[in-house]
Amino acid sequence: MPDSEVIEKKLRRILLYLQELRRLSFMNLEDFQEDIVKKRFVERNIELCIEAMIDVCRHLVSSLNLQEPESYADCFRILARGSVITDARQKTFAEMARFRNRLIHIYDDVDDSITFDIYSNRLSDFDDFVNVIRGYIRSCE
Repeated sequence: MPDSEVIEKKLRRILLYLQELRRLSFMNLEDFQEDIVKKRFVERNIELCIEAMIDVCRHLVSSLNLQEPESYADCFRILARGSVITDARQKTFAEMARFRNRLIHIYDDVDDSITFDIYSNRLSDFDDFVNVIRGYIRSCE
């Protein structure tokens, strides 16, 4: 059985990181690229959001005795197969896990336009994750 307190703590972390990200404002990609401190702040907070998502995913997979994931992205596929999240969301969340790998390991450098796009247009994906997981936990109680 999933530990709702452990999960909620991670979900609150995601919301805190999102709140911090939403305090910033950039007019465009060039402004983002020119301010290295803010750029690194955005990268790090996105990374932390994704790390918390992965932690929640791994906790759920383990506590529900689902298949062992082969990768962080695979963890979300397993949650979809276990009917915790939808297939459509699984694809989005798996993409986020792969992006986290690029951030952490600097594979071929990180494309600033992708980071900026996530910051500008995709933070709601994190909100979706929080809402979906909270809904799932409520359904288990």
